[in-house]
Order: sequence, then structure tokens, then C-alpha cells
Amino acid sequence: MIFKKKKITFDKVAKFNYELDTNEALKEELKKLALCKNEINKTEYLSRMLSLFSKEGLDISLKELDMLLLLRSKTEQMLLEKTSDAKA
Repeated sequence: MIFKKKKITFDKVAKFNYELDTNEALKEELKKLALCKNEINKTEYLSRMLSLFSKEGLDISLKELDMLLLLRSKTEQMLLEKTSDAKA
């Protein structure tokens, strides 16, 4: 049995970032979810988060969510470094 690594496509990364940046309803629901993080277990929290993205037309797995969040974090980090270098 051969297992293929599932790659995250540029389209999926772009849609994920677009939704996080522009979708006010999604932002609000993610804020509400974050507020109840201490009241639910990790599995339920992640399940609800995936459900919110699915509701907005972005069907992703838990592994893809992890990669997308990491990419977003690294991109922001690089942009902040560029900005601070430009000011120096």
C-alpha cells in the first residue's frame, strides 16, 4: 500500500487567508470559539474550528489546518522582519 502526501495547493492557502482576512462572520465565530476554549476539550475545539471553515466553503483536514496556520504565522513573521529592517 502506497501513501501519498497530500499537498496544500496555492488556491487553498489563498482562500484560507482571504477568509481569515475578510470574512467578518468567520472572524466573529472564531472569536466566540476562542472565548469558550477553556470550557471544551481540544478535540471539540478543533472540530468546531474545522466546521466553521467548512461552513465557509473551505473543506480542510486537521493536518491541513495546522499547515495553513503555520504558513500564515511564518508569512507574518517574515513581513514584520522586512518592515523592521526597512525602518532601521
